[in-house]
Amino acid sequence: MRSLFLFLLLLNILYALWQLQGGELVPDRELGVSALPVPDSLVESSMISSHPASLSGADTSPAALCIRLGVFADREEAAQLLQRLLALDVTAEVVADEIVSSSDYWLVMSVMGGASGALAKLSSLQERGIDSFVITEGPLAGNISLGVFSREDYAAARQAQLQSDGYDVRIERVEKLRSQYSVQVAPEARRLVGSELLLKLREDFPAMQHQYQSCAPVANGRNIP
Repeated sequence: MRSLFLFLLLLNILYALWQLQGGELVPDRELGVSALPVPDSLVESSMISSHPASLSGADTSPAALCIRLGVFADREEAAQLLQRLLALDVTAEVVADEIVSSSDYWLVMSVMGGASGALAKLSSLQERGIDSFVITEGPLAGNISLGVFSREDYAAARQAQLQSDGYDVRIERVEKLRSQYSVQVAPEARRLVGSELLLKLREDFPAMQHQYQSCAPVANGRNIP
């Protein structure tokens, strides 16, 4: 019985080896396996992802760059440079920029009661010999100033004195602005402003610098007063 079992086992092993060596691969269709259909939506999605540039907006070009020539503290000097460029058929405009030149530190006392309340408080302060005035312009208008200082530590020292006398004052930083001017060359005229022209312009405008940057909107830039 044991011999018969070993014989059958050996026969199965030999049959398996014959299948591996001489058998052929059976096509998928004979095994009953068919390719699954791909949904149209997946096909379209694949086509879209493979062509992202065709769906992106055509107006993604970078912003046009202008040439800025300057800067000048005097608008008249910028106007002279503008006239030189216009005479050469270079499209350009004067651009004015506001920059912070310095800061002052104001001691401010809030006042209730409008203009009449401010005048009454001002009279009371001046009777006590405290230098003060009513602020009439800007975001602090209607309040009373008890001093303007160029340094914050000076303002803080005076604030401490007034607070010790019972006056409620605060420090407000007020920025002082000034204008500076430059000449902006339009993108379509940039090709006309080459290194040779820049050298000639610097003979009359030694401090002139040039840089490329995004064009600034200008209203009535050519109407120089």
